[in-house]
Amino acid sequence: MKAEVTRDPGRARARAGFSLIEILVVIAIISLLATLGVRAALNAREQGTVVKCRDNLHQMAQMMLVFHDTRNKGHWPQESGIRFLLTLHKVKELSGRNAETFLCPGTEDTNDGGPSGEPGSSYEDWANIDSGTISYAGRDQQGSPIKGSDLSAIVIAADDNEGRANHKHVTNYAYADGSTDSFDISNSVQGTELLSENPELEKTGLPVGPDSPLELLRVLRVD
Repeated sequence: MKAEVTRDPGRARARAGFSLIEILVVIAIISLLATLGVRAALNAREQGTVVKCRDNLHQMAQMMLVFHDTRNKGHWPQESGIRFLLTLHKVKELSGRNAETFLCPGTEDTNDGGPSGEPGSSYEDWANIDSGTISYAGRDQQGSPIKGSDLSAIVIAADDNEGRANHKHVTNYAYADGSTDSFDISNSVQGTELLSENPELEKTGLPVGPDSPLELLRVLRVD
């Protein structure tokens, strides 16, 4: 006589596969990991543009210092705003492919819209240079002419944040001695205060010019 086999319903269900709740939990975990992964990738990309932008400003500041010391008899350019910086292109310090130094990777600015279509050709028509062809603001030599000998305290360039922030929260700027620095509006006491008073800065970034809420950017001009 055959022995009677007792079946365990619970074990049978376990062999049948995952329950609906288990599947939903797995899907939720995968979605969370995907979200975190995308966020990390975006943050890494943003950090990369900030670093490249600071390198651009460093190069411009270093070349401006060389221009001041060796080519212009100890004088800074008399032009203001973007033309202050583009003097480097005018005297062929930054031309051709090297003129891409004037473009922040966090923007969609281009500088190859001139007759030749070559990089930097948008700067050839000096009288009609468009601020959309350069991503940085230069010193306002009319409103705030450079004075003093402490080059480490003289700001000569910064992200222009024109129309939109060059970077999500960071504004880079350069000093006359060739050094650079950054202001993170989301990660400083002053930045928190500025955001509480001007919540729109979360999207627009810090404006540059005489009306900027950040004093060190008031000595610059975008146009």
